[in-house]
Amino acid sequence: MRAKYLMLFRAVLAETLLLQSFYAPAMTLARWWLWGLLGLYAAVAGLLFWLDRRQHLPVRWMLGSFFFDIGVTSLILHATGGFAGDFYVAYFLVILSSCLIESLAFSFLVGGIACLVYAALAFPGIDAAFNPFYLLRLSLLLATAFFSTYIADHARRVQKETAESYEERLDWMRRLSQVGQALARILHEIKTPLGTISLTTEYLRQSLLQGQPQELEERLRVIEAAADRASAIVRDYLEFGKPTQISLKPLPVQEPLEEALSGLRLRLEERDILLSSALARQTMVLGSRRHLVQLFTILLDNALAAMPLAGRLNVDAGESGGQARVRITDTGVGIDPDMRSRLFEPFATSRPESGGTGLGLSIARWIVLRHGGNISLQSDGPARGTTVIVDLPLAQKFN
Repeated sequence: MRAKYLMLFRAVLAETLLLQSFYAPAMTLARWWLWGLLGLYAAVAGLLFWLDRRQHLPVRWMLGSFFFDIGVTSLILHATGGFAGDFYVAYFLVILSSCLIESLAFSFLVGGIACLVYAALAFPGIDAAFNPFYLLRLSLLLATAFFSTYIADHARRVQKETAESYEERLDWMRRLSQVGQALARILHEIKTPLGTISLTTEYLRQSLLQGQPQELEERLRVIEAAADRASAIVRDYLEFGKPTQISLKPLPVQEPLEEALSGLRLRLEERDILLSSALARQTMVLGSRRHLVQLFTILLDNALAAMPLAGRLNVDAGESGGQARVRITDTGVGIDPDMRSRLFEPFATSRPESGGTGLGLSIARWIVLRHGGNISLQSDGPARGTTVIVDLPLAQKFN
């Protein structure tokens, strides 16, 4: 848009200078030389228009182009004696067009230099320094320069306010989108304990009908644990969204891992997934039981989601390299190598079509880092399974 308006101003300026060369009262240059200069000016104006349309010329280049306008205008008016006539309006065109410069200082600079050049070249001499026509023209040029500067400043402020308003609206929409994605993930995570409650309730109903009341206490504990986990999921998401400290106490890493597994055993049986676990040896870490249960539940739930049609899940925990190491391996769909490095970023997911929104692993990483540990993913590619490794400092080393 700027390039079009500048081209329009320069076309009118070229026309004004051309008319001046036709009706010049006095000529100090050959007319063919003058027309050659006008042709050069038209070619440069066209080139500037083309460049500005292609890549939006920098402000300093624009400033140089306006100095070129002033130079050509001054040379032609001086050569044709145009300062004494009405064709001095060519300076008005240069000054007015300077409001299109995206800089208040540079716009004022162009207007000031145009006024100074006209004042020097049109100066009638000491004896006629207070010639009313000379002073009137000069004052009009100065007023136009100030007006052009005001227009440039006003346009700059409007553009800034519009950009800020747009950025605020865009930021609000981005936050709204993130809230929606986070809510979707929360609901997706809560489906796991709710599913456990539903399946366990159904199992209890069958047990009562078959006269097996001895299993009631165990199944009720599973329901209670699943309900507590649903509440903890919401709490964990709130903590994930703000800086918080978690309370760490010595505990065997196998305990929260077994608790997470117990809440998923019915789903494992339902999907015909074979579980192999090696959790016999107790490995002490400093941790938050609630957060570690959430961590392992997220990882196990991801493993189950990767094996919709049966499979094998291997879980082991122990000491390795002076750290407590938990390894969860599935025989599921695997991970694309290009996606693996991004899965710990918020909202990055390898299964958006199945409801994954990409906050699970980012929360898992947050929990591991709060425990001073490390988490990594290993996969040979699609359909080759995935291994998640969690390393946590041992209790004595953490101290």
